[in-house]
Amino acid sequence: MDWIERTACTVDHAGIEAEAPAAAVEAMIAFEQRYGGLWCPALKPNGMKYGLDGDARVHWTAQGWAFFGIMDGDWTDSVEVLLDGRTGMTLAGKPLRILHRSVDQRLEAHALLLTVHRWPHLTLELAIPRGKIPPLVGADLPPRVDEASGPTDLWWLDGASAVHLCLNNWWTKDHGMWVARCFSQDATTLNQIKESLLNEVAELLQPGEVWCSLCERRTIPGGPCF
Repeated sequence: MDWIERTACTVDHAGIEAEAPAAAVEAMIAFEQRYGGLWCPALKPNGMKYGLDGDARVHWTAQGWAFFGIMDGDWTDSVEVLLDGRTGMTLAGKPLRILHRSVDQRLEAHALLLTVHRWPHLTLELAIPRGKIPPLVGADLPPRVDEASGPTDLWWLDGASAVHLCLNNWWTKDHGMWVARCFSQDATTLNQIKESLLNEVAELLQPGEVWCSLCERRTIPGGPCF
């Protein structure tokens, strides 16, 4: 990883380069050694690409130093990695939003979605106060999957069903908009899973049609996709 030590630098908003902090160099080397060259399939054709791709620049964010280390094929956008391993995304005119508590958590969440996304499912949309996560106890849901759950992903899974809550829009509304998906290998149990979820989030449910990004179509709230 000599090339990282040779080329590492910071870049400010004016494009002026300076020496990168030692901690940033160490973080980029560790990231590249563990994740560099990793590619994973995505829901869309572009895939998920991990690695610095020859770019050892770091920049300052509201959350600290970060570097671009992931290309998200579903969002078709770059994901930033902070020195403590958290990941986030900066959209035009908006501050960095932390998405995952670690790269490993991001990988686990993505792997689960790829595992279940072709199961029969239904989608709900929830409005949560900005910066908060849905207040689910989950007593009647499948077991919680802690290794895949983080600031913007919450997962419950057993061998036949799953529930996934994912932050879908944090930049245009007073509330964060979350998508809640219920999955089941047996489509006849979807309503039962939905009712268990609604017992906890019914007051957060948003009326109107919902866009199912898995099927690329609009559905009525809670309407199944087979």
